[in-house]
Amino acid sequence: MEADYDNIYLNKLPITAATGDSVMVPYALVESTWGERKILLKIIVFSPIYNTPLSFLSEIDHEVLQQTAIRLEKSLEDFLAETKVALCTDGGAPGFSYSVEDNNFVWRKLGGSLTVTYGSVILLRSPCLLSDVLQNSINVQSHLRSVVQLRNQILLELKEEHEELLEFQRQQEEDNRLYEIELITKCITILNEKKVVINQMKKQLADDDDEDLDGDNHHPGQQHRRDELGDGGMEGRSTGTNPMASTATGQDVESVVSRKSSSVIDFSDSDAFDSPLHEQEELEHNLPKRTKFQLPTTAAGTPRSSTSTSSTAAGRVPVVDADPSEAYNRDTEELLQNM
Repeated sequence: MEADYDNIYLNKLPITAATGDSVMVPYALVESTWGERKILLKIIVFSPIYNTPLSFLSEIDHEVLQQTAIRLEKSLEDFLAETKVALCTDGGAPGFSYSVEDNNFVWRKLGGSLTVTYGSVILLRSPCLLSDVLQNSINVQSHLRSVVQLRNQILLELKEEHEELLEFQRQQEEDNRLYEIELITKCITILNEKKVVINQMKKQLADDDDEDLDGDNHHPGQQHRRDELGDGGMEGRSTGTNPMASTATGQDVESVVSRKSSSVIDFSDSDAFDSPLHEQEELEHNLPKRTKFQLPTTAAGTPRSSTSTSSTAAGRVPVVDADPSEAYNRDTEELLQNM
């Protein structure tokens, strides 16, 4: 069965000589093996009284330690911890003394003027244990060396991993800084583009407002002229004195007037404005010509030409009597009336 070297301790402790004369020997080697129920002790005492080292075997049961803990009013865990410190500290634990008295190995705790016995075991003589103790010491040292090498290797790996993590952290910090710069640059670019678009929209709105103001400044005169022409046409159509006097000639005149009004209202058209002379010629072309044998009269006995003339005057359309046939017809009618 392979020994558990983690629970084996070898220490050099100062002890009092076995004669009890308080003569301090140079040292005593104590090897302690800590088990679950017992503590095994190998003690080699080097004394000037003996020519050879004395070897002893002993063991401490946990039940004995528990009774001692109860007597000292301590818990078993605390008492075991203090006992381990006393037996496993090289050179002796501070505040403890060790002695060999009447084939007993005793360790005491010094507390001021009081000295309290913490433990005592019976020593059993054994053949020379020096070789066994030294072999165990070598094995423990080899085990500790392998443990130290393993721990050093683990530590080296941890250091390398730590360096890698530090490098990764630095790289992440650099990447984050670059990402922040890129993000800020993109945000600034987007904001500038939006600012340019907003300025263009503001400028376009201002231009549209200026165009609306210019249009309002030019259109009122045109609208006023349209209103006057429209009112004139309405008055011309509504001021007929005799309903029976409306003849084909008056209707033709009104049609001409309406065409003239419509041409005047379409002020924004690109067609050339018709001159009054052209309209007069068109009017003369539309009016029927009368001969001297035609004597049309109205119910009131007034000539149709007078009604037409009054209707034309009421419609505010200037008609020039430039046709010789019409003048001849008027003279003929006046002559017949005088007869």
